[in-house]
Amino acid sequence: MFSAMEQLEKMHYQETLIKKSQTVERSSSLRIERPTSLVLRPHVKRRNSLPSPAVIESIAQIPSLERVRSFSLTRDGLKNCGDKFRRRSTYSEGQETCSTGATSSIESICQKEQLRVAIIGSKGVGKKSLINQFATSEELYINNKDVTSRDGEEICVVMDDQESCVMFVDETELANQAENELVDSIVVVFSVVDAKSFKNGIRKIEMMREEVEFDKPLFLVANKVDLARQRAVAEKEAKKVATRYNCKYIETSVALSHNVDQLLAGIIRQVRNRRQSYTNKTEELTKDPKTASMFTKILLQKLMKIGHHEFSCTKLFDV
Repeated sequence: MFSAMEQLEKMHYQETLIKKSQTVERSSSLRIERPTSLVLRPHVKRRNSLPSPAVIESIAQIPSLERVRSFSLTRDGLKNCGDKFRRRSTYSEGQETCSTGATSSIESICQKEQLRVAIIGSKGVGKKSLINQFATSEELYINNKDVTSRDGEEICVVMDDQESCVMFVDETELANQAENELVDSIVVVFSVVDAKSFKNGIRKIEMMREEVEFDKPLFLVANKVDLARQRAVAEKEAKKVATRYNCKYIETSVALSHNVDQLLAGIIRQVRNRRQSYTNKTEELTKDPKTASMFTKILLQKLMKIGHHEFSCTKLFDV
């Protein structure tokens, strides 16, 4: 009998040892299950304060929105303040009511300044690419070949708290005398790797200054300066031509977006200066006929400065 009792106690003792040896799982709401295989999560890009160029381009294609470029002139030079989008303007009694969207900080009512600029030059110097690059600052035009040409469309630019709408025309429209009278500025483009395009540009400048007597701002633009090893036109030679015919000179590269904004802002600044100067001289002549002789003296003094070191063709923002 005692052996049976001892046998039962031994069995109970073994069962107790087995229970103690088993691991007890703690119930917790923070329990983390270990994965049986390596799981790679998709890479999540960090959001920036500015949208991607693709998003910006899709916004620009919305018919009810238009892009407005913004610049400011500081002591350090030209500052690109970025592009804004707003609802397209509606015309009313000669003024435009600019209904701005949430993404625009421009005033809701503004009066636009209309500018007509002719872009001329030999074939293949980059005239169309330059115009397309004028229209945006987020993405290089050369990286987006699907962008349609913006010839004939307006580019809205805000500079010095004043908005201007720049309309670009080609050489065919410029050939029309009626259209020529409405052009505010002419930009002659040549390629630094093509000497023939430079000679062709000189002939066009000579014709505009001497035959047509075009007295408005004229720009000589040397494009494709990124191809430095293939350069065939020296900078010094081009500057001499610009100084001789009272032109503004700048070297650009659409491929690198080099000096493109400076050229656009320089065109607007020179046209504004010319209009303001013409208005002031007209007011002086209407007030007193004696000021006509003073006007002649001032004009002669300016002509005498042409060709001297004091006159700089590269200062696009100065008169």
